[in-house]
Amino acid sequence: MAALVLSLTLFLLVRGFQWRGALIALRAEPGIEILAVERAGFFKKRLRGLRDPLAPAAEEILRQHNVGAKGAEVLLAEYHSLNTPYARQREEAEAARFESLRADVLTAVGNFAEAAAKRREEDLETLTRLLFETRFPEAMETVEIEWRDGSWHAKGGLYAPEREVFVAEAPGCIVEGEIDFGELVDLTATRTEALRRQIESPDLLAVDLDGEPVHLERIVRLVGDYDEVCERSRLAKPSLRLELLGGGPGVPPDRIAALESSLFAAGAIDRSRFRGKFRSEADPGSPLRAHLRLAEEPSDP
Repeated sequence: MAALVLSLTLFLLVRGFQWRGALIALRAEPGIEILAVERAGFFKKRLRGLRDPLAPAAEEILRQHNVGAKGAEVLLAEYHSLNTPYARQREEAEAARFESLRADVLTAVGNFAEAAAKRREEDLETLTRLLFETRFPEAMETVEIEWRDGSWHAKGGLYAPEREVFVAEAPGCIVEGEIDFGELVDLTATRTEALRRQIESPDLLAVDLDGEPVHLERIVRLVGDYDEVCERSRLAKPSLRLELLGGGPGVPPDRIAALESSLFAAGAIDRSRFRGKFRSEADPGSPLRAHLRLAEEPSDP
């Protein structure tokens, strides 16, 4: 009996040391939380707690301390630990997965963008051939078509008749999407306005230090440019009038005659377009000035 009691005492002491070592090892493991230790029998205990999925199995730690399945019942719920090597491992894995997904998305987007760009290039080539080479060959020098912000954009300028036809027919040539004409300038309107301003502004009686007219040659050239715009825009060429301002009640007829002779010399400007001169009452006390005006009524054909 004494030997039996001694053997049992030694067994319980050894088992106690084994259990204490196992519990210390379990509680030292960062991914395992032991919340309760219960007695499940005379020689068996029940462990309740939490375990990170990445942490080692509690049963393995128990076996390392000679506590087998018959001596312990392990009930650990799954949880994701924080501020542990397993949490950092999980974050790194998630970051790697996200980076892989991001790379896949970028690759897919890049392939889609490349395919879309290729399709746009094909559409642009088709559009250019349909619009310019076949229908509007002259517009190739002044109009550009580009894909931007989800639609086609026509940039540049055309004279009014060509622009009207271009705006009407171009949408029917588009393979995909719409075309915006907001940047397509009406050259008829812009150039006639600019040329009119340049023609009517200078004083034709102004002379340089040698007494030679300053603006006459330039005015003749500008009138020719205005006539070219009218021809390309299918407009009648305007008549011309001479406006006299200032100079008091008397206007030296010799100066005006010389001016008219210079304007129509060598047929630079057709004299038949000239509708005479008129005297303006503005600034009667100022020095005499003369300006060429483009009349509203067209000249005779």
